[in-house]
Amino acid sequence: MRESRTTKQRFIKIASTIVYPPLKLYWFVFRPKTYGVKCVIQNGREILMIRNTYGPGWWTFPGGGIKRNETAEQAVKREVIEEVGISIKDLRKIGEFTSTAEYKKDTISVFVGISENNNITIDEKEILEAQWFFSNNLPAMSPYARKIIAMWLGEEI
Repeated sequence: MRESRTTKQRFIKIASTIVYPPLKLYWFVFRPKTYGVKCVIQNGREILMIRNTYGPGWWTFPGGGIKRNETAEQAVKREVIEEVGISIKDLRKIGEFTSTAEYKKDTISVFVGISENNNITIDEKEILEAQWFFSNNLPAMSPYARKIIAMWLGEEI
């Protein structure tokens, strides 16, 4: 199982290396507006963080794009189930931020929700690793994840 998973992850990494540069060029030329969601999932005193199979490998939070005719709340519930197999309860929006880091205007709605258990089922095509962390012992994370943590803790951004 482990060897098969590693082979899949290598394929995804190679595919994203081929696909990502043309996407980035498209974003540079057309500067599209995109909308996405991220979610801080709490279970007791721990929060769930993920590492994607693509990108630089920083820890971040589950989430993704909002589909046409989908609300941010619907998108975050769908993305969390797809990526880590968790149904979240007591979902509430805690903030929003905009990024132009990849030449697109990406507006991210940030939510917090509760998981009633700590069972995780990852989507191996998209998620390399998912793990529960105590807030006083967080891993190296993306700048966006640091911004989300500040929102979650109620700090100024």
